This record gives sequence, structure tokens and C-alpha cells, in this order.
Amino acid sequence: MEEYLGIDVGGTNVKIGIVNKNGELLKKKKHPTASLQNKKDFIKTFVSIIGKTLKKNPQIRKVGIAVPGMISKDRLSTIFMANVPEFNNIPLIKILKKSHPNISFFLENDANAAAIGELHFAKTKVPKDFAFITLGTGLGGAAVLNGNIFKGGNGNTMEVGHIMTSNGKTAEDNIGKKALISLALKQIKEGGKTRLKANDLTAKDIVEAALKDDPVAIEIFKKAGSILGESIVSTIRILDVNTIFIGGGVSKTFEMIEKTMYEVLNSRLPKYYLNGLDIRLATLGNDAGIIGAAALCFKE
Repeated sequence: MEEYLGIDVGGTNVKIGIVNKNGELLKKKKHPTASLQNKKDFIKTFVSIIGKTLKKNPQIRKVGIAVPGMISKDRLSTIFMANVPEFNNIPLIKILKKSHPNISFFLENDANAAAIGELHFAKTKVPKDFAFITLGTGLGGAAVLNGNIFKGGNGNTMEVGHIMTSNGKTAEDNIGKKALISLALKQIKEGGKTRLKANDLTAKDIVEAALKDDPVAIEIFKKAGSILGESIVSTIRILDVNTIFIGGGVSKTFEMIEKTMYEVLNSRLPKYYLNGLDIRLATLGNDAGIIGAAALCFKE
């Protein structure tokens, strides 16, 4: 069975995995992004890691790469990566083809790749039209229309995180990881009843506190649900789709988010959009990035 290399570039880790045509992850390895950034030449190190992996796995002829940011319309170059600036304005596919002329490389935004992964490998039945929203370091989005990724006029559509919300901030500025930590620190400073500690506070700490019924943490995720609801309202109004996948690290707290999210949806959407509305968690979990990147290889 044909196998592909899927590479998921993130602000925390670069994850590399071998995936077969059934979407089964056979092997995976991760490299801390910071360790690559500490090298003299980030791109050279990145290409070298791919080369070593291909040498160990000569059966692989196709490689999919998912990156967290903007890419060129022709899917050959990276343009802007806020969390991995070393990738800004890099002719990545040209560089890789120079080192590996007999390998096919495919480049895509990470949210788009995750949506393609769900399209091909979801554990539930997937319609041909849906939106995909990722909640992680930031807030990302993708859309599949008639079974194909919607790229927009210049190739970088569906920036859901930059939708303006009712408090005058973007969705990402409200519910990205930095925003959640900022909200928690504010509550701690104001003497809110919480087990959270200000020192070295992480988004993971807030999730764990919420799961233990911490009042401050729970309230933060309720607010996040309202903002997510506003983002979904805008997405549905623009795309006119009934199915929304929610991916990223939200699965553990989705029950806390869900109530306030639906309150916003029910108050701001007419019945036309609410009838048949299906909002569900993505099914590929922590391996979605790798599997989605590998699914890019289905272009050929």
C-alpha cells in the first residue's frame, strides 16, 4: 500500500509521520521548533530532516507539508508565518525539489490540511460542504465546498481568527492561548477564587483547572464559547454551510464552551441556518496535522 510523508509545522513542534492510503499513522517523530530555530540556518536544517527521513524510507515518493500561515496561490512558497518567521517568503518547494527532484511535494496551510484530513479520513460520515475551525495557539479556519478546499481569490481565505467580535477585538485576540492566559492573570490579580497561579501560567493549566471545576477557569471557557459562537455565525453567514468541525486542543473543554456558543448561535441566526446545523468535534485528534498533511498527496 502506498505510503506518504506528512509534515505538520507548528510553533511548538515540527511533527513528521508516515501515513498510508487508509489514513493510518505508521510512524511519527517530533522535533521542537525552538531547536530548529536555534540552528544557524533554519530552512537548511528543516530540509535536512526531510532528507534523512526520505533516505530511511525510500518507498515514499510524495510529501505533504502543512504550515501555520499564509502561502502563495500556486502553493510553492511560504509568505508569512507569525510563529515561525524563519519561513517568511521562502520558495520552499523549489528548495526541496532541488535536493529531491524525484519526490513530489505539496504545500498547504495547516487548517486547510486538517480539513482535507477530515474529508478523507474522518471517523464519521462527512458532507462535501463544511467549515473547519481550529482552536490552538491561535484561531484558524478552512472550508471545503463541493469536496474541494476553498482557497479564496489569492489563496489565503478563511482567516477566522481575524473576524471582528462584539467587543471590538478579533476572535483570536479574545480566545487564542495568549488571550486565555491574559484573562486568567487578570482574574488572579483581582482576587478571583481559583487554584491557578500567576507564575509560568499556561493554557494547559487553565484547561486542567476547568476540568477540576475551578470557577475562574470555567468562566473563561464560557466567555470563549460566546466568542467562538460569534465567529461561527459569521462563517455560516458567509459560506452558507450546515456542518462545522471544531479541531485543535478544544475537545477536553468543549462541553464548557458549547452552552454559551449555542446561546449566541440561537440568538443571531435565523431558522434557515439553524435547521440541520451540525457542529461537531474533529475526529483525528492530535495527529490531525500529520494525517492532513499526508492527505495533500492525494492531489496526484
